[in-house]
Amino acid sequence: MKMYAALDERGTLIYAQEAVESQKYFCCHCDQQVKLILTESRKYFRHANKSNNSINERLIHQKGKQLILDELANYDFKKVESEYYLADIQQRPDIFINRELVIEYQCARIDESVLEERVAGYRKLGLESIWILGGAYLEVGVRREHLKFISYSENYGYFLLLLDSLNQRLTLFHHIKFIGPFNKIFYQREIFSKDNLPNLFTLQVSEYPINPMMMQNHLLKKLRQKNDPQSQWVKMNFYQQNGQTVEAYLEDYAFVPQAPIYQTPAWQQVCGIEINLLKQPLLRHDQIKKPPQL
Repeated sequence: MKMYAALDERGTLIYAQEAVESQKYFCCHCDQQVKLILTESRKYFRHANKSNNSINERLIHQKGKQLILDELANYDFKKVESEYYLADIQQRPDIFINRELVIEYQCARIDESVLEERVAGYRKLGLESIWILGGAYLEVGVRREHLKFISYSENYGYFLLLLDSLNQRLTLFHHIKFIGPFNKIFYQREIFSKDNLPNLFTLQVSEYPINPMMMQNHLLKKLRQKNDPQSQWVKMNFYQQNGQTVEAYLEDYAFVPQAPIYQTPAWQQVCGIEINLLKQPLLRHDQIKKPPQL
């Protein structure tokens, strides 16, 4: 995997274009040494050895799973099992609690179809699953690639859990929302060290009030620059039906925060385009717009 930034030996973030071959650099996610690659057109970092990187990913996963198991030992669960094989669906969850709840610590990247299949397998047996992200998914904020893992609870709203097993740090992103015409991701964040991990089943967090986002000039400019085929079709169709440009219609429009479940950008929703949802297996969009409780 190509990376365009890495850490130097002092822990400073260095962009590939500024890097020099004589220095050592390390991955921002797994702390392993990376190699600076120079081509005729670009510079980037990559892990020096794919097989060693795979081994490191396994070690990161094992360490994270053990951290979760150690923490669960403080809870009053009757039975906590690791790698219990579910023969009916041929799946082996990382952690199985009371034969009722699955916890998966997902470090390697997987696509939506694989996630959907695994979640559906657990549901086939009447099991709910909690997914904690680590490894390749570790970030300081919520990215688009995280959205397929979103869960929901009354207390946290739409939320994600990320575990940095190397630094023994858990991050809770809660009350995740889309704001503005282009579905910008908004979130609140709580970070916990191993020594002050909360009881995630009882932890209470507050939700910040978010005001509507006005369609200001810089957003209108961005909208005017939207020239992909879908955006062009929406603009042309709206003008033909209303005799008014989308930009004129949305000027000074107030976009209220939305649930982070929409594939269709908010500006297109306002223009009457059919709404498509993201693929988020943990939310059960087919039943309700609000997913099951944690």
